[in-house]
Amino acid sequence: MAELSLSELDAMTIERAQSLPFEQRDGLLDLIIAEGRHQSTEYLSYRTGLYSDYFDEDLTRMLKVRSIKVLCRGTTSSGFDGVVVGQSAKEQYRAAFRHVQTTLAAAQTSFSRVVTLVVFLTDMDQWPLLNEIYREFVPNQPCRAVIGTTGLAQKPLAIEIVECVAYRVAG
Repeated sequence: MAELSLSELDAMTIERAQSLPFEQRDGLLDLIIAEGRHQSTEYLSYRTGLYSDYFDEDLTRMLKVRSIKVLCRGTTSSGFDGVVVGQSAKEQYRAAFRHVQTTLAAAQTSFSRVVTLVVFLTDMDQWPLLNEIYREFVPNQPCRAVIGTTGLAQKPLAIEIVECVAYRVAG
């Protein structure tokens, strides 16, 4: 099955595009998301590879491929049983990202299709560690904010991924 370009998608009617096989629409969604990620300037900064400045949500293209927006709940390193996973910040950060990864998989998407991510940290001195763990999980640059806070729902929690927005294609 031949891959389609965004210009070919743009030339199609909504009905024609929505009748494409799932695999073609799924591939087109990756192109739509990639084209929607932008930086405000051409200047490189210390944050290169961590986030994009803005995302253009092309609703016409998204409608054509039958895209669905996925909004994840706030996620910490605490399991469903309320027990905090990990003693160190590194273990907690990985646990929180794994929990979001599980949620994204259940919603039939992945970190590669995340366009917005908001993270709360209780220790901003751990910023470099967060970025290290983040790079393990997030292959593409979503819009991202990391906010320092004095505490979360449970005292030992070090991280909460407060907002995560991704997309998937309807079957």
